[in-house]
Amino acid sequence: FNTRIVLQIYPHDEGAWLSQANHVFSRLQITSRSNLKDYMRIEAIYFIITIESAPVDPPAGFLFICPREDFRTRSTSFSWPKCPAYWSLDPDGIEVLSVEKAARLGFPAFQLATKIKRMFWDASVYDGLRRFHKAKGFDPESQDVARNLGYPLYKLCRDVNPEFAHLDDFDEAEVTTEEL
Repeated sequence: FNTRIVLQIYPHDEGAWLSQANHVFSRLQITSRSNLKDYMRIEAIYFIITIESAPVDPPAGFLFICPREDFRTRSTSFSWPKCPAYWSLDPDGIEVLSVEKAARLGFPAFQLATKIKRMFWDASVYDGLRRFHKAKGFDPESQDVARNLGYPLYKLCRDVNPEFAHLDDFDEAEVTTEEL
């Protein structure tokens, strides 16, 4: 075994962010142009299942992996499903082997990992976008450019303190952000 299965999810179009980044910064009251590299757009999420070597030869069996739709928790949120993969002795996957039983039968264990590819731009890009949008007759602090281009409009959570808007509700230990 020693196999990796990778599910790649691309949550947003880059243009959606760039067309309304200045709007988001304005709404979050981010005025310092020096730390805009701290604000990143998630370009891709990689859910990785690594199947380890089997300690013994297992019986004939099947590995079932849940469909990609099961990773979506909301329209723009993704998470590992409760059962992302399982072993079964039957080809239809109806009889799910528990982790313990699969191990007793000699099926290899699998490890789950998440990696995030992120993209950021410095203040000069956002300043250039601001000037360009203004020159085209748009208010750079509005979502008019995104609306005009047909991009989905970002909604900001009203109960998030702007000081902590960059934090998410996942455990940092579970996620790495290195490039693949």
